Amino acid sequence: MPISRCNCAGIRLFLGLALVIATWAALTPQPMALPEVPMADKWAHLLTYLVLALLVDASWPDSGFGWRKWLFLLGYGLAIELIQSQIPNRFFSIGDLAANAGGIMVYSLLVLRVLRKVRIR
Repeated sequence: MPISRCNCAGIRLFLGLALVIATWAALTPQPMALPEVPMADKWAHLLTYLVLALLVDASWPDSGFGWRKWLFLLGYGLAIELIQSQIPNRFFSIGDLAANAGGIMVYSLLVLRVLRKVRIR
């Protein structure tokens, strides 16, 4: 089932909202409380970037999930980490960048294949 132009516009608005929320959550001086789960922060990064990858891919469905979309998402994550290093109670984390890349990879290697198999993408 192809994504219509109208749906693409709506998904892009949702992507913009998701980026605003993710940016706000990442840059507030007081980190958000997470459940008492081992590596909860890394799981939150992975899930966030999986969802962002889905939204970026669905926003521009005519182009595949290639290096430009990867570069955008990884660049966004790097920018967030660099800005966090300047905020009290926040710090730059290679582990967070790895979790971000993991979320993008899970999307591109697993979720995208499932979506194609059920003919949603």
